[in-house]
Amino acid sequence: MRIFTLGLFVAVSLIAFILYSNVISEPSFNGSTPGCTGGGCHSLQNGLVSATLNGLDIRVSVSGTSSRVGGELIDSNGNVVDVVNSTNSNPFTLTAPQAGEYRINAGFKNPNRRWDSLMVAINLTGIDTPEPGPVATRFELYPNHPNPFNSETIIRFSLPDAGNVNLTIYDIRGQVIKHLSEGYYQAGTHSLRWDGRNDAGDVSASGVYLIEVRSGEQRSVRRMILAK
Repeated sequence: MRIFTLGLFVAVSLIAFILYSNVISEPSFNGSTPGCTGGGCHSLQNGLVSATLNGLDIRVSVSGTSSRVGGELIDSNGNVVDVVNSTNSNPFTLTAPQAGEYRINAGFKNPNRRWDSLMVAINLTGIDTPEPGPVATRFELYPNHPNPFNSETIIRFSLPDAGNVNLTIYDIRGQVIKHLSEGYYQAGTHSLRWDGRNDAGDVSASGVYLIEVRSGEQRSVRRMILAK
C-alpha cells in the first residue's frame, strides 16, 4: 500500500490507483489522522471543496490554489467510480454511474499539500432533495439531508452570483460550534458535509443545531437535528 504519487494532487488513500474502478479508497487515513506519515502526505483542510450537481455530472471546485488539482468519486460501498488524476481545469467534472450518495475527495499539491472531502446526494427524481437548475437564480439554503442525522449530513446552498461565503454552525444557544467554510464560491449550487464535529475536532452532542450561510448582505439559517 502506498500514497498517491506521480502527479496525483489528491491525498485520498493509502493505495495507488492502477485500475481505479476495482479498488477501495481510504481517505480517512490521510493528513492528521493515523496511517499517513512522511513528506508525501496531504493535510486535511475543511472547506476547500464545493460541488454543483447537474444530473449525474458533478462539477467540482477546489479553492486555495491556482495550480493543478485532482479528485475522485467514491460510492456508498467505498468503490472509486470516477477519478481525475491531475488537471489545470478548476472546476473539473466527475460523473456518477447512477443516483445515490457519493463522497468526493479532492485537493492539490501546490502551494501546499491539501485535500478535502465532501458528500453529495444525487437524486434524479428530485423527491428526497431539491434539485434546482444548473444556474441558480437566487440565494438559498436548502434543508440538510438527511435530517435528523447521526453521523454526517449534506448541506446545500445556491448563489446567483459569485462571492465570498461563510457557513457557520451554532448550537441552540447561539454559540459557534463549527466554522464549516469560508471562501470564494462561484455562482451555482454547492454542497458541503458536516460530520458532527466542532472546531476542536470533538464529536458534538445530540441536539438541535443551526446552520447559517452568509454572502454579502444575504443571510439564511436552517435547523438541523443531530440524533445519536
